[in-house]
Amino acid sequence: MPTVKIFANLRKIAGTKELSAAGTTVGDVLNGLREQNPLLVEAILEDGTIRPHFVITINGHNALDLNTPVTEQDVIAIFPPIAGGS
Repeated sequence: MPTVKIFANLRKIAGTKELSAAGTTVGDVLNGLREQNPLLVEAILEDGTIRPHFVITINGHNALDLNTPVTEQDVIAIFPPIAGGS
């Protein structure tokens, strides 16, 4: 089952920094996460696509869309947009 690491405000929404869900694509995994934490997935997706400025990587490589394949050993990282600085 792929491991999903989440960062920044997503951790507050999920109440954890790491989750796992079954699936063979990024979309499948997010659908699995939706069953565990619907608010988390609502924060990541908009109208069935990844919200603008969110970055999803698989083993450090950018996932281009929800159809990107994943394996049981993959680590998916989800980064929300981050603002800051001066």
